[in-house]
Amino acid sequence: MSVHVDLDLVALVAAIVGLGVGAQFLAAKYRVPSVLFLIVAGVAVGPEGLGIVTIDTFGAALSTIVGVSVAIIVFEGSFRLEFETVRTAPRAIGRLVTIGAALTFVGTALTVRLLLGASWDVASLVAALLVATGPTVITPILAVVSVREAVATTLETEGIVNDVTAAILAIVLFKAMTARELAPRGYVLLFVQRLGMGILTGLAIAAVVWYLLTRVDLPDEAAPQTARLLVLAAAVVAFAIADSVFSEAGIAAAATAGVTLGNLDLPHRESILQFKRDVTLLVLSFVFISLAALLEFSELRSLGVAGLAVVAVVALLLRPLSVFVSTTGTGFSVRERLFVSFVGPRGIIPASVATLFAIRLRTDTPPSDPAGADVLLGTVFLVILVTVVVEAGFARRIAAALGVMTEE
Repeated sequence: MSVHVDLDLVALVAAIVGLGVGAQFLAAKYRVPSVLFLIVAGVAVGPEGLGIVTIDTFGAALSTIVGVSVAIIVFEGSFRLEFETVRTAPRAIGRLVTIGAALTFVGTALTVRLLLGASWDVASLVAALLVATGPTVITPILAVVSVREAVATTLETEGIVNDVTAAILAIVLFKAMTARELAPRGYVLLFVQRLGMGILTGLAIAAVVWYLLTRVDLPDEAAPQTARLLVLAAAVVAFAIADSVFSEAGIAAAATAGVTLGNLDLPHRESILQFKRDVTLLVLSFVFISLAALLEFSELRSLGVAGLAVVAVVALLLRPLSVFVSTTGTGFSVRERLFVSFVGPRGIIPASVATLFAIRLRTDTPPSDPAGADVLLGTVFLVILVTVVVEAGFARRIAAALGVMTEE
């Protein structure tokens, strides 16, 4: 019987991977970001479609699968982030991940609280998660929409940094729900612990990999493959070590290891980049389809018109506000600032973390809040769904209409 179950699971994984590759093929052919096809594929095989994938399909392993996958995705995005390129738009990046993120967080929390009547705890969790745009959705957009390098770098860097900080902030807030006695400085300590652990672990792993690749002699025929595998292992190992000490510190570790190695003079860099890109596309496809398959329309419908109003405020008011405040005096044209404003889709980090939190909130153990779980999951997925479909699906047309596309 166990063999039969394993074969079924293998067939299911193969089907998801096949759908993911098919989504990438369609994205390349029609020059539309792949996340749009991945969400459609996920809904098609989920409970709202064929019912092949459900919340019980992967069981307790879901959080582990998602965690490792996110580590690989964040690592790849960070690896391509060169310090020299970041310097082309330093003020815009710095403000977006601080002032812009703060405006988004506060505005979203107030919106969810007022329009959906959620508790401050749940409203804050939703707000923390929706700060993250993320490389999982930004990178596929920039792959088919060519814009000025400073604009692309700003979007990519914002996504990478906010992925890390939003995930850590969300886990700190969630832990605070179970520890009401925490003083304000206790929240800061929780945040600093996770960020600090992630940075230290990432730096240590990067140092080990750099030493092995530059100081250890390898046969010429084996060196490229070894380099690729070592760098892939760095992402997973950094995540695992940091996350085993503090939950969600692993994301910071993967990002730190990625950006550190990406800015070192490594041998076989181009081979590593191509390999990481291919692995990331495969992992991204699998995770996005799996999470989209957990989407139940009843959770979205329960939010009603108020849910759509939240999406409108987040996408059409808070995002442009945070972008225009953050990019004032940075050399970006009004058209470029408008483009950045309308490219803020949410992706893997909000979806995965919201799913895990919702599972916890639906149990009998503190902080049990089934109604809050529905609001959390429904709001996050509704924002993801609408922003990905509209902003990712029409990103190329938006860029063309604004006249910000460059020669490819």
